[in-house]
Amino acid sequence: MTKFNTMKKGSALQFIFLPCLALFASCSHNPLNIDVSAIKTPPVKIDRLERDMFSMPPDSIAACTPALEQKYGPFYARLVMGFINDGGLRDSGYATGLKHFITDKDMRNAYRDCEKDYPELSFLENGFDDAFKHYKYYFPDSALPRVITIMSGFNYSLVYYRHTLGISLEMYLGQSSLFYQMLAFPMFRTAYMSRSYMLTDAVYGWLKSIYVPNEDKNDFLSRIIHEGKLMYLEDALLPAAADTLKIKYTARQLQYCLANEYNIWAYIIGQKVLYSTDDILIQKFTGDGPFTPMFNHDYCPARTGNWIGWRIVRSYMKNNAGVTIPQLMAEKSADRILALSGYKPSK
Repeated sequence: MTKFNTMKKGSALQFIFLPCLALFASCSHNPLNIDVSAIKTPPVKIDRLERDMFSMPPDSIAACTPALEQKYGPFYARLVMGFINDGGLRDSGYATGLKHFITDKDMRNAYRDCEKDYPELSFLENGFDDAFKHYKYYFPDSALPRVITIMSGFNYSLVYYRHTLGISLEMYLGQSSLFYQMLAFPMFRTAYMSRSYMLTDAVYGWLKSIYVPNEDKNDFLSRIIHEGKLMYLEDALLPAAADTLKIKYTARQLQYCLANEYNIWAYIIGQKVLYSTDDILIQKFTGDGPFTPMFNHDYCPARTGNWIGWRIVRSYMKNNAGVTIPQLMAEKSADRILALSGYKPSK
């Protein structure tokens, strides 16, 4: 089948191809489970760009384009440049490329499945309403993104540009989708390409886009602490979401990490990984995949480094009650967070 992907390097558009065992909020006392009923935010209304695109008459693309530009602003032009036509809306190939996209048999079938699975998005709008209220509680002067849905030709789960977050519905059709089999997507990815993960994916992708890592240091500790900070902020915005949804682990995988936390940490320390700047080594602990190469392939998931970073940041916030979430996100020193965290997994 056709896979639309002509993204050029250097674009300012950000594409994210997007992890106690039940609820973090189910613990006896969760300081992040706060009352946000008094926080005022505009109700989230998700516009359907994919619906607008696929409802265009194929021979009237040029005539319909101004309305799309007005409705979706600069995001529309950048999205088109991302995977349909890198010359932009004024390029001679734009109308032809978009016509090919919206008339392609596979894309139209994928759009049909999106319409079938997601005729309306109240579950997602309600989820964002709550997440944005929590964000405004901690960051009252910060802007909130506009949320829309899109189709990206099976290229990206999420797209963020100029305060607009686009969610690719065809990347959440469920593990059994025939499209994922046709495209040979690996099972460790398709296991999480479903409705249950859409909100946590989108919130994490948005946070990852607006909070950039400390460029002064790029060692293993700095990388995992940055991930831990993002995950903790996701804890704060989605206090009722299960850890398994946020980290994209099965219950068994999370159980393995909890049971072997001491061993994972001991390996990181013993093998002098903590301050390594070896990208290949760091990727083994932080990159996506079916498992972390150094550990039990049957049960140990990928991204155990990110999970350890999350555990360290949770410990840091637990043991430093005076630190606010804005202060956490502004803290650039991963060494300071580790030193003050009191993190010491037990055998």
